[in-house]
Amino acid sequence: MIGKAVIPSALIALTLTGCGPAILAGTGTVLTRSVMEERTTMDALGDTEIKLSLMNALLNESAQLFRKVSTDVTEGRVVLTGTVPTREQKVTASRLAWETEGVTSVTDELKVAEGSGARAYLEDAWISNRLRVALLADSKVSSVNYSVETIDKVVHLTGLARSRGELAHVIDRAAETPGVVSVVSHVLTIDDPRRKAPRAEAYAAN
Repeated sequence: MIGKAVIPSALIALTLTGCGPAILAGTGTVLTRSVMEERTTMDALGDTEIKLSLMNALLNESAQLFRKVSTDVTEGRVVLTGTVPTREQKVTASRLAWETEGVTSVTDELKVAEGSGARAYLEDAWISNRLRVALLADSKVSSVNYSVETIDKVVHLTGLARSRGELAHVIDRAAETPGVVSVVSHVLTIDDPRRKAPRAEAYAAN
């Protein structure tokens, strides 16, 4: 039985030595940049581990996702870029990013290359945008913690809820959006046992 793929953790050490920058194929992102940025070495180490964990998750999910999705991490904030074949893969990449230990926010800039009908795509985009605006204006919700994607009028929510009550409220707002046929939530709460303290904080404590 073939186990899950793992990106060697030795790459992390390489990024903090004088051996030159380490570049992971397929990402186009140099991992060692702390000297040129305001981040501390510890922050950079935490971001590097988040990046490697997310890349492992993408690779274990799909070799295609690993090749197509580029990731950048700054102080726990993840930015996803690239072009994926389907909107389902876009949702999956966002979900995996939110589930990665230490991530505090996700900005999904992924493009979809599938040739779906223009009308269906516009209808889905209208639903997503209307819900995003509604959440932004809702004082009961921290909208920055949520990502919204609609596929065939099904709303997919990913992100991090401050409480179960907030999550229930967001799901209700999504279900009430005109045109929505169902809502699928991939959202975790901040106290979810699958989440742990950010790695940078863990290293700082040692």
